[in-house]
Amino acid sequence: MSQVKFLVFADLHHYPGVFYTDARNKLAAIMKRAVDEKVDFAVSLGDFNHCIGKFTEILDEMNNYPVKLYHVMGNHDTDGAALEDVLEAYHMPHEYYFFDVNGFRFIVLDTNYYGFKGGEVHFQYRNYFDFPHTRETMPQEQIKFLENAIDTAPGQCILFSHASLERHKLGGSGVANQPQIREIIRNANATGRKVILSCNGHHHRDNIRILDNVAYFDVNSASFDWLSHPHTFFPEELCKAYDLADHQAIFEAPLSAVVTLNDDGTIKIDGSTSTFFHGVTREMTPNPPCDGAGRPCVAEIQSACFRLM
Repeated sequence: MSQVKFLVFADLHHYPGVFYTDARNKLAAIMKRAVDEKVDFAVSLGDFNHCIGKFTEILDEMNNYPVKLYHVMGNHDTDGAALEDVLEAYHMPHEYYFFDVNGFRFIVLDTNYYGFKGGEVHFQYRNYFDFPHTRETMPQEQIKFLENAIDTAPGQCILFSHASLERHKLGGSGVANQPQIREIIRNANATGRKVILSCNGHHHRDNIRILDNVAYFDVNSASFDWLSHPHTFFPEELCKAYDLADHQAIFEAPLSAVVTLNDDGTIKIDGSTSTFFHGVTREMTPNPPCDGAGRPCVAEIQSACFRLM
């Protein structure tokens, strides 16, 4: 029986002076877990570093770990840089790509495009803020890549993306052309178990949902929940040192998950738990308790074990 074991985390958000995330120490703890758990590799699901040209220290540290770290492009990874520069900094062969480990195929997708004049434009230098209604639109070229990657896979496939392939786009959540992507997945699974798991970040929520015999894993942020409306619970000196700290509900310890897959369809997720920094929860702030998908802010990634038929 083939097996693979990997660590996944999302939305570290290294952005000194803006977000309070303690990202360097959190990354060190996450990668130590990867080493201790003897995983085959680790994956960042995007929003790793906001300004790669300015904040290079975390990139230097990223390269020193003995466990291979694969990157998924997040919407904020290109906020301060061109796409090509981020690809080089993260050692990514392309904005979307795949790799095979122990008979499983891992397909990395890039959801960071907005629709414009009949085509798609990649996010960079925060250009997507003016196009909220066509954000997270995957180009047809990439969708064809996905279909071919699944068709030619040596075994079962796992998808990694920043935005969700499970959440409905209504309300500004998930990938805009998700129905087309999900149809490709359904067709691939019509004759057997081909795509078994889809992991995403971006939404800073913890959720597992099984649809059409595929497990969709909404991976919580390693660091915090974003609050549209600010609060006043943090010390004044912290808010002076970090411009957007008052828009955060912060997790004390870093969140990550170790996922073990067997080719019989068994998926085991070992999550993690934390507490809220200064005890400040989302419910204490002038923000709705749940996001647009009805998912609450929790300081954890759940553990689970199940088998797909």
